[in-house]
Parts: sequence; C-alpha cells; structure tokens
Amino acid sequence: MREEDAEMKINRKTTALTIVGLLLVFAGCQDPLTTDTAAPWAAAGGNKTEIVAHCIVTFYLGEGADYFSEQKQILRPALGDIYITAREPEGTFRRQLAGGAYKSSGPAATVDQSPAGVIDRDIVLAIITAFRASAGYYTAESGEKLDQVRIDGKWRLPIKLPGGAVKGATITLLQSPDDGEVDFVWVHNTANDALTTARAYNIRWLEDAKIFVPTKIDIFRRAAGAITDKKMLQIHYRSFSAP
Repeated sequence: MREEDAEMKINRKTTALTIVGLLLVFAGCQDPLTTDTAAPWAAAGGNKTEIVAHCIVTFYLGEGADYFSEQKQILRPALGDIYITAREPEGTFRRQLAGGAYKSSGPAATVDQSPAGVIDRDIVLAIITAFRASAGYYTAESGEKLDQVRIDGKWRLPIKLPGGAVKGATITLLQSPDDGEVDFVWVHNTANDALTTARAYNIRWLEDAKIFVPTKIDIFRRAAGAITDKKMLQIHYRSFSAP
C-alpha cells in the first residue's frame, strides 16, 4: 500500500469514529441512567454520600484514531464504591465496584466493535482510587512506603496499600514528597502481571460534597513484560452534583 493510501485510510477511520462519537455525545445521546435513577447500593447502609458525575471519555485506539463516549458515574468516595454506565450503539455497558466486589454487564461486543468495552475491573479500580486520592482519603500513613521513583521528571513516594480490598489486585499510591499530593495510582493485576496507571489532575473544590475532585483522569496500561505504557483513555468530568 502506498504511503498516501495508508494515510487516507487512517484519516477515514479517524473521521468516521470521531463522527460516531460526537453524534452519540452531542446529538442523540440520552442520559445513560434514564431508568437507573440510583446506584444498586442505594438501599445499603453506611455512608451514603454520593457524587453524580457526567463525563466525556476519549478512547485512544491507535493510528491517530479516537472514539468519544458519554458516561455517567455515581461514586461514594468514602467507601471506594463506583457505578459506571455508558450507552453505546451496541447497548448499555455497566461497571460496578462496591464493597470490593466487581460486577459488569453489557452487550457481547469486542473492543474493536465497541471501545467502551475496554473498561475492566482494573481500570474501574484505578478510577475510584485516583478519585479518592484527589479527595484526600489517603495519607503517607495509609500503607507501606517504598523507595522513591521518578515519574515525569518528578520524584514520588510509592505507598503500597494493604492487600485484600479487591482480590487479585494490589494498589500503590504515588505521592509527591514536596506537597503530599497523590496524583498517580498503580493497580497491579497479580494474575496477568499487567499494570494500570491512573493520573488525576485539574483538581477543584466541590462545594456540594465538601471535597476536592479531579476534573480529568488519564488511564494507561502496561502489559506483562512490556517496558512502556499505552494510553488507553481519558475521562473529562463535565459536571458534578451531590444530591
């Protein structure tokens, strides 16, 4: 294939995916929780403070192709619970992590057919952990301190959280020694040795819930044996409420 033909193919793919995503987000996309007015744990006990977030998610497919989707997230930062829904052309995807138990449902579609399907347990766990870190639920005393590592030209202190919260996964926070901010989170899958990284940034104060929240979270994945991370997706939170 000639170079210009390959470039035209990539451009057509990018354009098509972008149009589909934008149509879904801005033209015909309804509230993905029209019928699910509350998260499944709404009747459970404990701290019921919830944050409802609407966000745009960019999935990075490679070859310059991006896919856009709308999500609704219901989070209980104090407990580490999160419920995610996304209505895609193939059907509605649901992801839930509550009480350390992970559940998922959605159409039988491959990731190539529906990029939203890439969101798995480790990504969900990374999202809620990064959200909790931005809200200040962790400190340097939250776990075992490891040797400092350098990320993006800045030294950070890894803090490995006690195991057992989610079976088959270990969580490490990356804290800046200068200001105590935790802006990176590692989720290590002990079964397949994959490493999922979440970076939370653009933090702002949410008056409704009296906590800080991130307005963007980037998710990266490093497969077992790989030496580099692949950027999987970016979550851009557009609105928050704490009913």
